[in-house]
Amino acid sequence: MTAPPLPASPVVPPSPPTPPARNRWHIAGVWALSVVLVVAAWGLTQVQKPDDAPYDSFVSTTTVGERATTRNLAVTVTRVRAARSVSDGDRWHADGTWLVVDFDAAAVVDQFGTLLATSNLHLGDRTYSATERGESARNMVLITGVPRHGSIAFEVPPGSLEGTATLEFAVDYDTDADGVIEVVVDLDQVAMQNEVTLDPEGWAR
Repeated sequence: MTAPPLPASPVVPPSPPTPPARNRWHIAGVWALSVVLVVAAWGLTQVQKPDDAPYDSFVSTTTVGERATTRNLAVTVTRVRAARSVSDGDRWHADGTWLVVDFDAAAVVDQFGTLLATSNLHLGDRTYSATERGESARNMVLITGVPRHGSIAFEVPPGSLEGTATLEFAVDYDTDADGVIEVVVDLDQVAMQNEVTLDPEGWAR
């Protein structure tokens, strides 16, 4: 009687070759770089402003006597005066502590409905708007390429006209993502006078 054949041994596939050390380091580097890029992308999404967040203004900084230009505004502050009394040379007169700013201003690209809407004084941590009293160049109508001249006045607390102040001009009340002109003023160089008169609004010389 013939014995049955023994079952064949299962075939074991050979083990894949171990990648060289250089390839392992390359793969690890690619994974590390991918992780860094993902984290960076996540960080950018976290710092992005929401749709209703304000956007920074485009600021052009200058000094007294120097012209500055933004998108649709050109301004030159020609003189800064300090006084204990101010008038418009006509019917209005007021005592106090005043900073009077004489300036030339013009539109740059479009004069339709263009006004000097913003005229502020930043003094320390406080902001003052130009007074609405009297006849002044507050909200001056701007003409493209043809500067007009006038004065604005700021009433401030006694003893506050010292150090450095900044004047701010713009053609809109909302200056987010729009041009703003800032004029730096050394108040220590501005002598206090008893009384000053605002310059009448007219064409710049």
